[in-house]
Amino acid sequence: MRKIKLGIIGTGLAAKNLHLPALYKLDDKFEITAVCNQTEKKGKEFSAVVGNVPVYTDYKKMLIEADIDAVDIALPIELNHQVTMDAFKAGKHVFLEKPLAASIKEGKSLLAAEKKYNVTALLAENFRYKQVFRSTKELIKKRKIGKVYAFSWNLYYNVSKKNEYAQTKWRQENKYPGGFVLDAGVHNIAAVRYLFGEVDNGTSYIKSINSKIGEYDTMSFSFEMLNGINGVYNIYFSVKGYWEDQLLIFGTKGTIELCTNKITVKKEDMPDEIFEYNDSFGYYEEFTDFYNAITKKKKPFSTFEEGYRDMVIVIDAINYGIENSKGFIP
Repeated sequence: MRKIKLGIIGTGLAAKNLHLPALYKLDDKFEITAVCNQTEKKGKEFSAVVGNVPVYTDYKKMLIEADIDAVDIALPIELNHQVTMDAFKAGKHVFLEKPLAASIKEGKSLLAAEKKYNVTALLAENFRYKQVFRSTKELIKKRKIGKVYAFSWNLYYNVSKKNEYAQTKWRQENKYPGGFVLDAGVHNIAAVRYLFGEVDNGTSYIKSINSKIGEYDTMSFSFEMLNGINGVYNIYFSVKGYWEDQLLIFGTKGTIELCTNKITVKKEDMPDEIFEYNDSFGYYEEFTDFYNAITKKKKPFSTFEEGYRDMVIVIDAINYGIENSKGFIP
């Protein structure tokens, strides 16, 4: 089994906290052979942890000089487009942290470039790989609760000053639409599309409660899927004194309650069925898929096309909310 020589571009929170633990478990498949960070000190600190590999402050130089087959790009969102384009041109396979790009125009550009260059491209949307969603989809497919007609997803918590992700300057001064609503909210839309299909139409409202964590932090999105299922998605990042991450799926014979990594099937006059998962949150699975896509020359499960559709829905909802911020007069 040959190892993929991997270069890390961006050694911040995502690379350190999310990607690296998965790569440690896959050391038979990946070998980190170079790292790049604009701040040399951070790059050297990351390099020391992964075996004192060469450190670069210029990713273009790394793409030319380093002994790498692929790159893991974990950068501020507004840099995704240019860095990915340069990696494609250098003939490197790309593992790109979501969301795909900072605008719909840039997203389209990456889709066109992916078709042009003969490399593997995976959009790192870990929700597509989480076992809890795969199991939920199987329950829906088997009509465990009958025919699904609606769902409601509430994501309420407080991103405080202590949150390390909120402390990053590029999130506080976001150069992409929606701030945390796009950055984090695209996860849930990916799961919605995976579970229920494509969105047909919708309405939304959006607000900024705490401007210190970015442009917007509060959105409610009501929509209808092409198959007629109705959904409501609330994503609030400045909720004080309360926390909730609950997806309720309503069917003609029962209800599925999904809370983080726990599924509960509820039916009238019957005991609850409970399924709990202690998985890797999808990071191990997405890197495994990346490896298989490269070595077996097949399409990854989480494609750039899927990531593009996710971001278009969120950006359209953001724009609708902004344009209709004054609401209506009854």
